[in-house]
Amino acid sequence: MKTSILPKCWDKKCDEEEMRRRKYLDKWQAVVCEHYIVFTNGPTASCKKYAVTLEKLYDMVQKELPFEDPDHLLVAYIFADKEDYFRYSMRITGWSEESARATAGHAMSTFYATYYNSPRDPTVYHEATHEIVGACLKVGGVGSWFQEGMAVYFEKKMSNQRLDSCRSDLKRGDCYTLEEFFAIRSLIADPKGHSHRNYDHAGALLDFMINAKEEPVAGKFKEFMDAARKQGYGFAEGKDLSARLIKNVYGLSVPEFEAAWMEHLGISR
Repeated sequence: MKTSILPKCWDKKCDEEEMRRRKYLDKWQAVVCEHYIVFTNGPTASCKKYAVTLEKLYDMVQKELPFEDPDHLLVAYIFADKEDYFRYSMRITGWSEESARATAGHAMSTFYATYYNSPRDPTVYHEATHEIVGACLKVGGVGSWFQEGMAVYFEKKMSNQRLDSCRSDLKRGDCYTLEEFFAIRSLIADPKGHSHRNYDHAGALLDFMINAKEEPVAGKFKEFMDAARKQGYGFAEGKDLSARLIKNVYGLSVPEFEAAWMEHLGISR
């Protein structure tokens, strides 16, 4: 980590001054828990709380959507300095500086990264869920609606927030149709500026898929996950794949699936 990761995020003075570089590297430590290795240069006691938070999230996801533990620890990077996090984000993901600064954390199946804030900030739960979905549940595709929906679902459950808070939006038609929703390549980069609304709607949709008691959706989320897992890792697969999965698993067209969701929420259209 000190030879491959940290040189991508330290400031330029660390390249130029050996003593400064050594001092910077000496601050880093590894906090190891049952399922994670947390690399951090933040305050030791506080960063250990991140490990506790991550384990609680891991346990919740595993209990609700059972999976076998991977054969490796999940990796998390907690940067003490926001600027280090922004530099890391740009160099690892290829984001622009503007895009990096718009985030408070991000994750892939191979790592979770953030800068030090509250260990129980909703962003921690959201981004760490992305890592679990990729590394443990091994679903890396379907579409942005699915990936963000999973993250919002567990973020809100861990934060004790309502998952049906978007019901009023849906009732008054302040939403995309599901066919439109599934076609959005990135919910956060929605050109119409509805990113926050999109996230709420995605979390509510996943709540329906996971917890609905009504046929033909009830009890079929594991089958949906199995089918999605076989599709590979195209994050932004979108509309066509989503429609095919819904048809194959639930026997419904996308409009029929949307009608079932509305009925579940008690919304008449």
